[in-house]
Parts: sequence; structure tokens; C-alpha cells
Amino acid sequence: MTKYTKQIGMIISLMTCTSLPLIAQEVKGRVMDEAKQPVEAATVIMQTPDSIFIDAVITDSLGYFTFPKEPTCYRLVFQHLLFKTFEKENCGPDVGIITLQGQDYTLKEVVVSGERPLVKADKGTLVYDAQVLSERTTASNTYESLLRLPGIIEQNKELLLTGAKDMNILINGKPSSMNQNQLITLLKSTPASQVKQIEVMYNAPAKYRVRGAAVNIVLANEKSPDPFWKGEVSGNYQQLVHANGGGNINLSYAGKKLSADINYSAGYEHSDSKMQIDSHHTLPNKVYSIQQLNETEAKHGQHNVRFGLDYQISEGNSLHSAYTGSFKTHGRTTTRSNGNYSDSESFRTSQEQMHNVNLDYTAAFGLNVGLDYTHFNSPSAQDFTNDLNTEKQHFLVDEKQTIDRWNVYAGQNHELPRGWGLNYGINFTFAQEKSGQLYHLDAGTDLSVSNTDTHMREETYNFYAGTDKSFNDQLTMSLSLAGEYYRLMDYQQWAVYPSFQLSYQPSYKHIFQLGFSSDKTYPSYWEMQDITSYINGYMKLKGNPYLRPSTDYTASLTYIFKGKYIVNAYYSYVKDFFSQLPYQSPDELALVYQSINLDYQQSVGLSLIIPFSVGKWWTVQCMFDGSYNQDVCDKYYNISLNRNNWRGIVQMNNTFRLSSRPSLQLEYNLLYVSPTLQGIYDVSSVWKMDLGLKWTFANDKAELKIQGNDLFNTCVPDGKIDYKGQKLNMNMQNINRNLSITFTYRFNGYKEKKHKEIDRSRFGY
Repeated sequence: MTKYTKQIGMIISLMTCTSLPLIAQEVKGRVMDEAKQPVEAATVIMQTPDSIFIDAVITDSLGYFTFPKEPTCYRLVFQHLLFKTFEKENCGPDVGIITLQGQDYTLKEVVVSGERPLVKADKGTLVYDAQVLSERTTASNTYESLLRLPGIIEQNKELLLTGAKDMNILINGKPSSMNQNQLITLLKSTPASQVKQIEVMYNAPAKYRVRGAAVNIVLANEKSPDPFWKGEVSGNYQQLVHANGGGNINLSYAGKKLSADINYSAGYEHSDSKMQIDSHHTLPNKVYSIQQLNETEAKHGQHNVRFGLDYQISEGNSLHSAYTGSFKTHGRTTTRSNGNYSDSESFRTSQEQMHNVNLDYTAAFGLNVGLDYTHFNSPSAQDFTNDLNTEKQHFLVDEKQTIDRWNVYAGQNHELPRGWGLNYGINFTFAQEKSGQLYHLDAGTDLSVSNTDTHMREETYNFYAGTDKSFNDQLTMSLSLAGEYYRLMDYQQWAVYPSFQLSYQPSYKHIFQLGFSSDKTYPSYWEMQDITSYINGYMKLKGNPYLRPSTDYTASLTYIFKGKYIVNAYYSYVKDFFSQLPYQSPDELALVYQSINLDYQQSVGLSLIIPFSVGKWWTVQCMFDGSYNQDVCDKYYNISLNRNNWRGIVQMNNTFRLSSRPSLQLEYNLLYVSPTLQGIYDVSSVWKMDLGLKWTFANDKAELKIQGNDLFNTCVPDGKIDYKGQKLNMNMQNINRNLSITFTYRFNGYKEKKHKEIDRSRFGY
């Protein structure tokens, strides 16, 4: 055996040594245009350095080319009718990415050149080219790309679309049972290069299984007759008060029928916040003046993983599966409060884990069925000490929450004669939530009456049907109706949600879109629990078991001029609108945060988007939004409210192309939001300035970005209440200013090697 082992080892070693030069004999690369799109059918000529012809090939549909031979050094000539001829001398097998410049055609002193549009309208949907967006901005992940879209802003760590009360996030046209915070975490770990296009719908049709406004993120799902791998690695460092950082790796495979991608990111977050409270709290026969300074320090680790698999069974028949995991580890939050009412300390430890699995099948005859499952688990523990003027309080509390949510759906689309289309389907969601609090007894403190152990069951049955019609090249219409039965414990409700979209395009310069939609928004499960959590000695958080979903109706009229100038007029009415607001208790010295339903909230507004360019070096996108807002509630605790105000938003994004070779871009963004209101709560105006610099090098494979956000630390809103005996000032002293450095490297175009197939025809029985 030893003899044969040595012989086999020698043969393997010899084969390995002799195969290495054979593997390295291929010369390969990729040809792309200035918009980073592949150039197909470009001629690539290989010559010796003294211009003697060696070979010639044509690029494939993805812009790749391969020469079977590798001279020591050589010259490559790239030719295409629509691009300028380009030459490159190289030594070695890897040519990298070649960027060709567009050809201008001059006819009698008239130069004809084209501009690739950022946005186009398609049947009531605004479609943004994600690659153009990436080229014109410094966005490095999908979340940053969304923030570069006109009308989308970030407020309180949530994404908002001007003119819409709520915004649904879809991935490849499918909603998820993950909530928006979990989806945002996923988007932050998804590279911008992985996104093909972003679709904005103010009135999403029922076939998307969401209602109201929606943003659909279409991921690149490449297929190739010659299988290849590509990927991306990145690392980032962010400096706020404390240092933060993380890394990301993405790997994708494209084959003839199978495509797959895997993404993993890890990070560490460490933040500080401060809030000065000046409360004039009225109890029977006396007004108390309370001043407290609240300081919070929070830190945790974050891990995210996603694995997606797409298989094309045959033409029009495909199977998709994806797993997403999110893990928040070693959470530590310390809150200290000092003032003339109490001195308190709160130490909280926590962790979270979320698992999501999606299976989806699409058939050529228009059928789409799928299953989406999410499991969420979040245990935490709090050690709380409160030193009042009259007593001292100390307790330990364990908290837990577990959620299992299933979503099953089936939909059918039909293409009928004379431009008609028909779609219908079902969408069922089942959720079970278990949560509770367990207070541990301490000397002098007995809070066992606050112990809770809750089991909730939620069921949603949705049925929808819709139709669309293309009357001609100018006029299209879509109409859908969804019926829903909702049950939460003893609460039951039937509802009907209509949706309508009309698009008229009299010429290529003018597009008009009229839409109407209705939707329902559900509170979080934790908000509906009968629980009490203590923030400090004066502030506490209470659940509301009587909290109910809100229903909103939205109408909009959009005008698009030349495919880039957009005017949008909108109106929304939200019945049973709910929000978490502070309220001074009339029974005790306590500032209570609790979500509560108002009678309604309504707003009417107008937004304007104006993009323009100065030469090829300066691109500007301006957004202006003005709205009138009103909140009404006859029974807001022990008072009533009817308040209104005007709000304005101005957003200006600037990109300066400092250099094309090397590629160097400067981004300068401004945002201003005027004062607004939430119930009895007034929110001050905020503004911010962001500055970013992106350097792309190494044949567009490497990218270095330096980003400064909120440079003047002015995007920290203060709050104020002065209404019918409620009087409170909140001065936020957070350090929001931060500097980040991100490095990204992309590797792509690694095709599978073709190996000699072993003859096994005479083996076996």
C-alpha cells in the first residue's frame, strides 16, 4: 500500500505542477461602458507589442472575453461601432475591466449624444436605474441608494416617502414577513452593485400583496451560458462619540439555469444619547417643576446572513428560495438620570435573533405561489435602581418575546385579448406572539402585580382581484379590490380596500398618473401588551391592549415632464391613526410613553422634483415638499385635541465629477425639515449637511469612500408640549455627527474551468 500511495502521490503532484501553467494560459477580461453596463459584441483583437496579429474574439452578452493563449506581453485593441476604439498593453492573464467611451456622431457641426435617464414611467410605476444611481452618487449599499431617490428621507431611523403615510418595502416584487427595521438591516448589508433597478409605486396594485405606497428593489438575477462567479468584500469604520465598524462579503454565482448569492456582514455599534427634560407637571392643587438629565449608552454586535437560490426549470417556470438571518448579540444599555426629582440607574442586557425563510414558485402560465416564515426571539434583563427624595426603589425584571409568523400566498395572472389583463389571488398570514415580564422581589419593592405572561394569536385572510387595460400606447389603467378578514384575539373586523391607477402619456415629454389606494397599518405586538417598563425614575413606557390598527386612504396626481421633472399632488386620510407620545399623568408624577389611537389624521400636499446637470461634472437633484397636516382626537386621555400646521421639506443632492480617470466623485447633500407636530407634541425644525468623496480605481474593482454625515450636528430635533395643561420641554443633546471610511473590492468574471470528462461507460453493473 505504501508503494502505491507514493506512486499516486507522485502522479497527483506531477499533474498539479503541469496543470498550473495550463490553467494560467487563458487571457480574460470584461468590457463595460461608462454607465458600468456590459458591452456585447465588441471586437477584441490581440497583437504582439509590435502590432503582429495573434487572435480575435467577440465579447458575450455580459461583456466577457477569453483568449485561449497567453503571450508574455501583448496588445489588445477594442472596437465597437458605438464606442471609441481603445488600446491596452498588458502582461499576464487578467486584463480586468475595460471601460469604453461613447462615440459622438458629428453631422455638419451638430453633435448627437444621449443621456441615460435615471427614471422612467411604466404603467404607474417610477422605475429608477440603480446602476445610473450608483454612478451618480457615492452610495455603497442598497439602503444608501434608497436615500438618494427623490422624496425618500430617513426620520427616526425609518424610511419615509413624501406624499405617502407608510411605505412598504418589496424585494423582487415580493413582500416579506420581516418588519421594516429587519428589512433595513438587510438592505444595509446588500451591496448597491447587486441591485438592478428600484421601482416606486404610490398606489401599489393588489397583486403585490401590499396596499398603499411601495418601493420594489429588483436584485440582479444574472444567468449565463458560461457559468461564472463574482463577489464583493468591504470594510467600514465609523466614528461618532465612540468607534463603530463592520465588514461585508458577498458572493454570487450565475449559470445557465441556476443562480445563487450569499451575503454575510458583521458589525459593532456603540452610541450615546442625552436628553434634558424640563417638565411642569400639574397634579390636583399643585404644579411640580421637574428637571432631569437622561444619559444613555448602548452597544451591541450585529451579524446578518442571507442566502438566495434561483433555478429556472424551463422557460417561464422558476423556483426561488432565500434564507435571511439577523442576530444582535451582547446588547448592553446603560441609562443614568439625575435631577431634582430622582437619581436612577438602569442596566439592560439583551439579544435578538431573527430567521426568515421564503419559498416561491412562478409558472409560465401566470401562477405564483409561495410561503414565507419568520421566527423572532428577544430575551432581555433589566437591573433598575431609583433614589427618590422619599424612598429608594430597586428591582430586577426579565422580559421575553417570541414571534412566529407564517404567510402563504397564491396568485394568478392572465393576459386577455385586446390589451386586458386579469389577476386574482389569496394572501393569508398567521402569527403567534408570546411575551412577558417577570419582576424579582427585592426588599421594600414588590412589583409582582406587574408580572405578565401573554399569548396572542393573529389571523389575516386577504382575497384580491384586479384588472389592467392598455387602451393604446398612451392610456393604461389598473383597478383592484381586496377584501380582508382580520382577527386578533376577541377583536374581529371585515374591510374592503380598493386601488386605482390611470396613466396617460400624450407624448414622450408628458406623462400623467392618477391614483387612489387604501391600506391598513398594524401596531407592533409589544405595543399591544399590558406591560410597564421603566426608563428612569420619572419616565416609563406602557403598552396599550386596546390599541387598534389604522386605516388610511390616499389619492395622488403625478405629472412627469421629459422623464425627469416630477410634480406630485397628494391627499391622505388616516382613520384611527396611532403614535407613541409622552403624556404627563394626572394621577402621579410620571411621564408616560404610550401608543394611542387618534380619531384621524389628514394631510394634503405638493412635491416637486427638479434634476439638472451642468456639463458632465455637476449633477443636481432638488426636491421640494409642502403639506398641511391635521391631528384630531376627541378623547386624548382626559383632554381633546384638534391641531394643524404647515410643514416643508427641502432636499438637494449634488454630485461633482472631479475626475474621470481616475474616477473621483464628490457628493454634497442638504436636507431641511420645518417644524411639525404629532398630536400634542411639537417637533422642532432640523437640517443637515452631508459630504462624501468616492474614489474608484483598479479597473473599477476597488472603491474607497469617505463620508461625513450631519457635519454641524443639526439633525437632532427638540420636542415641546404646551397644550391644555400639559407643559414639557425636551432638549436632545445627541452627537449625531459622524465620519465613516468604507473600502470595497469587487472581483468578478471567474468562469468555471472545463475539465476533461472521465470515461466511465464500462464501469458498474
